[in-house]
Amino acid sequence: MMFRLKSRKTSAFLISFLSLILATTLLAQIPGYNQPNQFTLKNGLKVIVYEDDSLPVVSVVMAYGVGSRNDPEDRAGLAFLMQHLMFQGSRNVSPMQHINYIQNTGGELNAATTFDKTFFYETVPANQLGLVFWLESDRLSSLDINEANVSRIKEMLINNENQRRIQEPYSRYFFLVDEILFPEYSYGHALTGSPDSLNRITVEDVITFYRKYYVPNNAVLSLSGDVKLPKVKELVSRYFESIPRGPESISQPTVDFRSIFSRRDQTMFDPLVSIPALQFGLRFDGVKKEDYLLFRLLEYILLNGKKSRLYNKLVNKERVALFLDGGLENRGEYLSLKIFLTANNQLMVDRCKKILTEELARLRSEMISDKELLRAKTRYRIDYFSHLTGNNLSRALTLAEFYLQEGNLPDVNQELSQLEKVNSYAILSLARRYLKEDNYCFITILPR
Repeated sequence: MMFRLKSRKTSAFLISFLSLILATTLLAQIPGYNQPNQFTLKNGLKVIVYEDDSLPVVSVVMAYGVGSRNDPEDRAGLAFLMQHLMFQGSRNVSPMQHINYIQNTGGELNAATTFDKTFFYETVPANQLGLVFWLESDRLSSLDINEANVSRIKEMLINNENQRRIQEPYSRYFFLVDEILFPEYSYGHALTGSPDSLNRITVEDVITFYRKYYVPNNAVLSLSGDVKLPKVKELVSRYFESIPRGPESISQPTVDFRSIFSRRDQTMFDPLVSIPALQFGLRFDGVKKEDYLLFRLLEYILLNGKKSRLYNKLVNKERVALFLDGGLENRGEYLSLKIFLTANNQLMVDRCKKILTEELARLRSEMISDKELLRAKTRYRIDYFSHLTGNNLSRALTLAEFYLQEGNLPDVNQELSQLEKVNSYAILSLARRYLKEDNYCFITILPR
């Protein structure tokens, strides 16, 4: 027997009820997340320890509160260079031997630099934790900075940059849209720098940068895996306690962007690109902390998954876009939305641009359906839990990044409670406050 819903009110109640059941089901199915332990050494190093004995491995993340925004004027790429230089040897470790030590244990390692953070991470057998601490503490306290090492890394990065411009021609427009959205050096320059800016970096620049930012009181050591807190405290004390603090106050650049974009709609002709493309950008100013969750849900509604509004419209229904990607990006106290797509010809790019503008306008004028909001919440919840419970490396990275960003650890219950309270009107209100068409930035990229 089929039952017909009598009213939209009944339908909304049913969807809300199903949402509650789904949330409870997800919580039951996903492995439990326990609040990690944390402590701080006398030299200011913050340590986060998540005990998980499901596998005999441990992931270690050494994260520093420094990124491209800290590059000195005319020295763009210094933070990125510093990341690579950290593998060029220290007092007790020869160049590139850090990598060999980890790989010889069967472990894996990598590093990454963002706008305001730098991460070094390893996953090794749990009984090799002392080795990782020895390696990380040695380069934190005694990195080998000399002319030969700096010149070698500069040459490598310049070669990589020249190759990238040929092999990934669209990437230069990702950096161009940043310059338009953030018309100030510290926020708007390319993380990788340019051949000219990299060539200007001196050994003295590197030493000053290292001594200022690569210090215990500007770092977070995050662990997740088969470890016990007492043993971790013992090893951390042995390897890190004697490293002196750095500057007590590390200032960050402050900016006041102009409100009007002077180059917000451009067409570029490039002989290196094969098919037309469109780069879109929008900066959000004065974002309140309580709005961040709403922005994430807005991102899911627009771009996350094949049922998202833009993917469904541009790729599935209208078939005007060949490729679509994008999302939100944090830059200090600012947020931006960036979207990149490719199409078969200029006519299709123009059509994509029109549809994109219309969909953003629709978010400002119409409330999203309960079904669409439920889908966005569900996807957000799944991704949120996967970062904290998926694997040790994902968890350690998430905890380190969150701590550097917020100065504390995530409160899962509070996050889920806020998520359940979000309604369609909150999304509409957010869109009306922040989706300002005068601040849209378009770069149309055409083959020459």
